Parts: sequence; C-alpha cells; structure tokens
Amino acid sequence: MFKKKSVQFIILTCVVSWITAGIAILLGLRILQVMAYTIFAACYMFLPAVCAIVLQLIYKEKPFRNLYISFKLNWWFLIAGVVPVIYSFMALGISLLFPNISFSATFEGVLASLSPEQAELALERLAQFTPGIYLLIQVGGALVAGYTINALFGFGEELGWRGYLLKALGDKKFLPASLITGIVWGLWHFPLILLGHNYPQNPIPGVGMMVVFCILLTPMMNYIVIKSKSVITAAILHGSNNAIAGVSILFLVGGNDLTNGLTGAAGFIALLLTNLAFYLYDKYITKENIFTKTIGECLT
Repeated sequence: MFKKKSVQFIILTCVVSWITAGIAILLGLRILQVMAYTIFAACYMFLPAVCAIVLQLIYKEKPFRNLYISFKLNWWFLIAGVVPVIYSFMALGISLLFPNISFSATFEGVLASLSPEQAELALERLAQFTPGIYLLIQVGGALVAGYTINALFGFGEELGWRGYLLKALGDKKFLPASLITGIVWGLWHFPLILLGHNYPQNPIPGVGMMVVFCILLTPMMNYIVIKSKSVITAAILHGSNNAIAGVSILFLVGGNDLTNGLTGAAGFIALLLTNLAFYLYDKYITKENIFTKTIGECLT
C-alpha cells in the first residue's frame, strides 16, 4: 500500500502540475510578467496539497487527516525558521571563496542584474539605509514572511511532499525516502525553471541544479517534520528559505546563477554542511539514529 500510494501521488501531482503549467505557458505566461507570474507560481505551489486531498477522497479517508497538521509548538518550530538564515549566510560566505566572485557593500552585482528603471528605484530605496541596517531589515522581514505569508504558500507544497508523500514512503529508510522526494520535488519545478525561475541565465542546466538543490534540502526538512511531529514546520522552513534566499547573493559581484547563492554551487555546499550537522546531532547527541530508520518507524 505504501508503494502504491506514493507512486499514485507522484504521478498525479506531476501530471496535473505540468499540464497546468503547459496551458499557462501556451496562453502566454512569461516570468517577466511579474504580477501574472507571481500569482501563477503561488497557485502552482498548492497543487501538491490538492492532489494529496484528492487521493485521500479516493481512498475514502477524511481530508487533511493523518497529514501531520499540528500547531503544538516545540523548539523545532523555531529551528525551522532560523536554519535557512544560517545556511543562506553560509552560502554567501562560500560564494566568496570561488574565483572571480567578490564582495560589494554597494549591491553592485544585484543592481547590474536589474533593468535601468528597476535599478534606479532600488538605489532610491537602498540610499535610505546603511548596508548593515538594510541587511538586518532583510533578515527580519524574511523571518516574518517565513512564519506568515510564505509559510501559507509553502504549506501548499509541504502538505503534499512532507505530509502525504512522506507517509506514503513509510516502508523506505530515511535517506532513500529523502532522495526520492528530493528528485520528484526538483523535477516538479521544471516548467518554472525553464521559464527562468531561479536560473534566468541558465534555465536548461538550471533544471538539473534545481533537482540537486531539492535533494539537498529534503533530508533536513524531513528530519524537522519527524522531530516536530508537524508538517507546519516544513512550511515554515520552506517559507523562510524562499524569503531569505536573496541574502545569499545580495553582496556578490561576479559569478552566475550556477555558482552564486543558495541555489548555486555555493548553496549546495552550505546545504551539505547543514545536513551533516543534523546527522551528527542525530547520531551523537540525541542518539535516535533517525537517518538509519524507516520513515514508518520514525513517524510512529
């Protein structure tokens, strides 16, 4: 039953999502249409949740039941919001170790990627603050968004990936389950990546990069859901991740979207190190060895 439900969810979610994206693209959707694209992307994020609920109805299960929707607070709700801030700053620092990438307190790299009109507007806003104050505002705003509006939209994805699919992979061990989820989650993004999302300079290789990014992000997300016993923590981490990601490229000059920041090679190193920290915590501090158990054992 585990295998059947996981395959059904993966196929249904990908087919529904890709057909929806294909229709939108055929109707003229482009990433430069900022408002239209933002609305579409927000709606796209809810499709995994919709597919999860559809399958629950097909199996005559109560909608939203047993998907780990819990608001019972614990320390992992805080950790879920803070961890993306940590690895985003790690990605910023690691980017600076790469050749031909340097630090700019004047946001030179970001401004160069904007149109003249956008750059002029950005300069007017940036002139109101010192770089340090602006950075603090960005971090504070990201945390607020991560726990509110971004978490709401992140919940649309996470109810599917970390709610329904994680449970459906109950017979798999933690790392294989995380790998499967990461691959599917990454490929699910491919229509948006080809439109220029995250990798506007390199949309085709960006599809593969997004798969790697999702593979690396999934273990810590699964771990936090298991420890918190709530998919809400995954929505918070997802929301905080999306809100803070810009900080990882804010002060960079040089490089490109395959090397810089959270979704580039620097971010992959930061995520690897973060996962290693979770593994060491699990093995040597809590000694629960979640990384070596099946998902079913972890969720009981």
